[in-house]
Amino acid sequence: MTAPRGDTRRREQVLAAALTVFATFGYRRTSMDAVARAADISRPGLYFLFSGKEELFRETVRQELDRALADVRTALDAPGADLGTRLVAALDAHLGRYVGTYLNEGVDDLLEHGTAQLHNLYDDYRDAFLDALAKAIADSGRPVPDTVTPRQIAEVLQAAGEGWKHRVADRTEFVRRLGVAVRVALRP
Repeated sequence: MTAPRGDTRRREQVLAAALTVFATFGYRRTSMDAVARAADISRPGLYFLFSGKEELFRETVRQELDRALADVRTALDAPGADLGTRLVAALDAHLGRYVGTYLNEGVDDLLEHGTAQLHNLYDDYRDAFLDALAKAIADSGRPVPDTVTPRQIAEVLQAAGEGWKHRVADRTEFVRRLGVAVRVALRP
């Protein structure tokens, strides 16, 4: 990958606007003109920062995933917090970012169903997320049944979160239900 062109802060602002546009209209129906308008930048200025829609889309998703994974790691490393609290915070950072907002379904569709433009980006991110959860579970010293691995517990928690994020009205309810899932998954 080549070095990013242009001012880093401006790129981040454009990528934030692009996420909203892509989540609202999907990859196919999003135009560079629409992103330029949303980011309050000229179309030539947008092309100065990104060579085309495919690069813009990949970088938009990459920025969002990098932020989410950083938030997950921060949650899992929270000093003094018990494992259950850290897992709920990490699951919320990964899955709950847009719960209760109009972007929830659109971002979910972009990330989970992806397009050919993402290649393995989301799969690699999901593996890193699950690895981080599994490591926190394994490193906690909590007994895990012989028939279950920390990775399997992480996968079950992610699946529970994936299900709840489409069935609740707001993030508070989402976090409450994550708490129940974590307590059940960690029960001795």
